[in-house]
Amino acid sequence: MQYDLCKFICPLSKIKAVQVIDNLAEGETAQLILGDTDSLRSVVQELKTRGIKPGFEKKRENRFVLTIIK
Repeated sequence: MQYDLCKFICPLSKIKAVQVIDNLAEGETAQLILGDTDSLRSVVQELKTRGIKPGFEKKRENRFVLTIIK
């Protein structure tokens, strides 16, 4: 599933990302789309804390896609 979090800025983007992660079933994949570098850093740090290594793709100047598997 794809979750567009571009309209949220940190810390709300991180809170929304945590909700997505918490609701994923084991082995499920999600794409988190973020719209600024502060949100990107914050969400990546949260994923590292949880032991999740995301795939990363920069779509545009301010559009980042993290692909995660729980």
